[in-house]
Amino acid sequence: MEVNTYVTGPVQTNTYLLSEGSDVLLIDPDGKTEKLFGIIGERKLVGILLTHGHFDHIKAVDGLYECFHCPVYLHEDDEFLARDKEAGSVFGITSYISCPTIALKEGRLDIGPFHCEVIFTPGHTPGSVIYVFDECIFSGDTLFKGSIGRTDLEGGSYRLLKQSLNVFHSFSKDYIIYPGHEMATTLYQELSENYYLQK
Repeated sequence: MEVNTYVTGPVQTNTYLLSEGSDVLLIDPDGKTEKLFGIIGERKLVGILLTHGHFDHIKAVDGLYECFHCPVYLHEDDEFLARDKEAGSVFGITSYISCPTIALKEGRLDIGPFHCEVIFTPGHTPGSVIYVFDECIFSGDTLFKGSIGRTDLEGGSYRLLKQSLNVFHSFSKDYIIYPGHEMATTLYQELSENYYLQK
């Protein structure tokens, strides 16, 4: 599986494009839909995974859905953020989706040639999730390089986020961690250096 990162939108969100042959999967598509159309090209978009419902992780979803009619996955606890432009706003910037979504459940998720585990990690938002693939974790705004997501926005909870972070101690091998913003890191690096992961 090939992973490409595109920094998109007004707050520099990491939009991820995963490729397996001619099939692609998008995680947190922000920014201009036309740009993502160009990136996808003639390949088949088999699905869109959302780590949470904030405006900067969903902006391009409706446009992509209208073109590709692919499944869009979001935890049901973040539906209110994704569909209410005021609830999901950050820094006064708003966006929302109107397309149908599939409610995420914890456990294995298969989309075309892609296979991952969905893990519920509430705290940054009520319905935040991470996606664990064979060699990498897409952590959304749950975990960043050297930091964690903010919890002072609607539905946020520092107590829940601290509980959710325990999941990173449960893995038995190293992973590349692809966060919602800024640089990628590794699980082992965060376990040894990230203040919020120290027990």
